[in-house]
Amino acid sequence: MVFHRTPQRLRRRAVGKQLIEAGAPVVTDVYPEGLVWHEGPDARSAWAEIAPLLVTGARPSPRDLQWVGHIWKSDAGEVMLRFDGEH
Repeated sequence: MVFHRTPQRLRRRAVGKQLIEAGAPVVTDVYPEGLVWHEGPDARSAWAEIAPLLVTGARPSPRDLQWVGHIWKSDAGEVMLRFDGEH
């Protein structure tokens, strides 16, 4: 399955929580781990760690780990959450 990035950024409570509860997988990309796919309980755990550090507006200069997230969709309409870690 191929996913494409949408222009929609994630908002901590409004969109992300609903999609995680609906079963959306999470992909994280942060150095040095690289891309990691999370599903089910793993996705919920990843979201719990990311949500407090999610940047939803203008990106400040990173002082510690921060995450920027986007919604990705497949041609079949399935949703995935992709988070890029910056530090």
